[in-house]
Amino acid sequence: MKKIKMAMIVFFAAHVVLGQYDPEAKAILDAMSARYRKIPAFTATFTQQLTNESAGLDEKISGSIAVKGNKYKLNVAGQQIFNDGTDIWAYNAEAREVTVSPYVVDDQEISLSNIWDIYKEGFKYALLENNDRGNRVIDLDPIDRSKSYFKIRMEISPANELRSFTVFENTGTKYIYTIGAFKEVATLQDSDFTFNPQKYPGVEVIDFRE
Repeated sequence: MKKIKMAMIVFFAAHVVLGQYDPEAKAILDAMSARYRKIPAFTATFTQQLTNESAGLDEKISGSIAVKGNKYKLNVAGQQIFNDGTDIWAYNAEAREVTVSPYVVDDQEISLSNIWDIYKEGFKYALLENNDRGNRVIDLDPIDRSKSYFKIRMEISPANELRSFTVFENTGTKYIYTIGAFKEVATLQDSDFTFNPQKYPGVEVIDFRE
């Protein structure tokens, strides 16, 4: 009986921690955000690992991204995705087709273009530990329980660099993003984030814009 009671206390304590606005976690998150907000544009490589133990899933893909403000160009899984801030163009070279649709800001969207600031609205947060790699581990707990995920876990280095983040979906699926080479690039232009069909002769344009 004592063991059961102790387990209940530990479980309750863990949920109390996740329900807080931890000032130590906030200081780390603010420092990380300030670091990246000073960078007008950057490129980065990353890996995305999808796992779901109950479904027997464990898949990993690699990609790269260029970001400038709210614009980005993503290369992943054989696709190039251009977000020019107004439309999203998804180009598949093998199929020789591109789909275009309006860019709609989704409050459930999590990407390398918004992850640095996502904690600022709609989340509670708590510092869990310093792991064996010397990174600070922080959990973000969304206030809105209707979201498709229930937790984001970040690893932030002592230099305030985001090393990785994991999105825990309600379905039991985890998306683990590990950031590789990160480089500030001052020469990125708005045109770098715009898909020009004239540069891809023979491409089929599938337009979902009204």
